[in-house]
Amino acid sequence: MARKAVIGNYDTASKGWTLCAYALDPPAWRENLVEVPGMDGALDLSPYPSGEVAYSPRTLSITLERSDGTRASREAAIDAMVNALDGKSLKITLPDGVDHYVWGRVRVARQYSNLAHAQVIVSATCDPYRYKAAPTTVTGTVPESGTLSLTLANERRPVVPAVEVSAAATITFGGKDIAVGAGTHRSLDIRLVAGSNTLAVTAAAGTTVSVTYQEASL
Repeated sequence: MARKAVIGNYDTASKGWTLCAYALDPPAWRENLVEVPGMDGALDLSPYPSGEVAYSPRTLSITLERSDGTRASREAAIDAMVNALDGKSLKITLPDGVDHYVWGRVRVARQYSNLAHAQVIVSATCDPYRYKAAPTTVTGTVPESGTLSLTLANERRPVVPAVEVSAAATITFGGKDIAVGAGTHRSLDIRLVAGSNTLAVTAAAGTTVSVTYQEASL
């Protein structure tokens, strides 16, 4: 299988481009040190106010080349790429780690187009996290005991899930009880952290529960 990038719906291999190189900047968290007069060192306020450090955007660069056809056909291919991608905020799947994608605003820059070949660099300013290719969904049915316990594994980024119940229920998370009616609910009191999280649902036996969330890692 050809190595490629998929940018939105634009598949670089099927469009005739050879992926020569790509680079995604490593994650960089934002440091916030406050010096206090008379105090040694500094106060590290980097994780405030959420308790988690914030990350800066990451820069992606993809180098594409082709030598097929004529110069005119290659020029037409570059023009088509510019019109399809430039300036748009898109999902980008890279050749390594296709189980995740990045999201960023795309810039297409022609490097050269001569009688023999052409090169284009596609760059993007991306969100700091790499998102799992598909949202995670964990389901279950409340048993005769009246309480269903679900284990929700989450990657690095904290996330607030959507919890769908088929009947009125009480959701317990982090020591807090949240009463809900039938339907889909999101609550800031239910915030999944990295690792394993436990959520309990108390309701009539047979009540179905579905928890959906978007995992992401650095």
